[in-house]
Amino acid sequence: MCNNLIMPLADLLKNITSKDKNLYESTIKNLVKSGDCDDFKNLCENSEFIFSFIKEKIINDFVKLINKNDLDRIFKFAKIYSYDFEDLIVKSWLKYADEDLTDTLLELFEKGTDFEKTYCARYFTFIKDPLALDYLYENVKKDFIPLKINCAKALSAFSDTKILNEMKDLILNSKDEFEKVSAYTFILAYGGIESVKFCLNNCFTSPFLADIISALLDFNDFSILKENLDGILIARIFSVLIENYPENISLNTIIYYQISDFIKYLSKTDNIYIKNILAIAKYNFNEYAQNEIYSFDLDKNTKNELKNISNYLNALNFDFKGIEKEFDYIDEIYRFDAALKVINNYQLLNYTDILADKINKKLLPLNLLTCSVQVLKNLGKINLVEKQNIETIKDNNIRAFLLSCYS
Repeated sequence: MCNNLIMPLADLLKNITSKDKNLYESTIKNLVKSGDCDDFKNLCENSEFIFSFIKEKIINDFVKLINKNDLDRIFKFAKIYSYDFEDLIVKSWLKYADEDLTDTLLELFEKGTDFEKTYCARYFTFIKDPLALDYLYENVKKDFIPLKINCAKALSAFSDTKILNEMKDLILNSKDEFEKVSAYTFILAYGGIESVKFCLNNCFTSPFLADIISALLDFNDFSILKENLDGILIARIFSVLIENYPENISLNTIIYYQISDFIKYLSKTDNIYIKNILAIAKYNFNEYAQNEIYSFDLDKNTKNELKNISNYLNALNFDFKGIEKEFDYIDEIYRFDAALKVINNYQLLNYTDILADKINKKLLPLNLLTCSVQVLKNLGKINLVEKQNIETIKDNNIRAFLLSCYS
């Protein structure tokens, strides 16, 4: 039964992280001995306020001090799920892993809660008992994301591709975008550069692109991308981030997603598209750094990183030469779109005649035509577009919208 006398978090943290070995050891031992899941829950629920190195120390000290007789209490703690303290549970089990414990965890994997099953799935990433496979197949389809992710990682450790192939087939053939984004999460959690490449080959038209790219970066360090992908593809990944900050992706991720590494890598190229993406990043990050509405809830380290990113981008030289060449990439909309954003953001009026000529000669598909007309309106150059070209558009809504740009 859980204790109702919860130690205040500040006192708990102070004692657990004390330099006094006797104090932190006795605090941990008492917590484990009591099976006090209220205190453990308090710790888990406030983990976001604890520095990573402190969490790591807490986990290491717990695991070091736990003995085999304490495992019953660890099972109590497993009723509470915490990503940050997942290793506290799993490493305690692994410390005393044997046939009997594995049998107990197989039973828990079958009958336990989703929280308990999430810990079990991670355990079987290291203890590859084939009897766990059926439970991994079953639970990978659950809605609880940490459970799905841990099952994917475990199946990868087993080198079992059954569900992986099913998920790939789903992405290629399903019309349900919610199903597909879930499949992307599984594939990226499963891991491997081939999984990354498969997802990137198929994800850019997804309405959940920001979620997919976030998942990709959750499971892959930038160094992996740099070693295995070309610069254009890395720039496209980066462009999704800068287009979705801060509405769909929190600015709190700029350190974790290694934004500085992206920028430093991309800044070494002369490719026009990549330069355009960096120019957009400069425009956006200056706005984030200068406007407190974007940074008021960031921690000190993230605020400093935001300033460093902005300063680095401001030191780059953008001459904006050759942007008109990007207007030829009609089949690669992301390149055309990036050029439009740069022209709009930096008010590059010397390119408006070229853009209007593309419209007047009816060289643009409807989606690019719409964006181009809006940019010309923003720059006060809508008069360059021959109005009869707009009046012949068959889609009533789009025609009406674009004609309104002349008002």
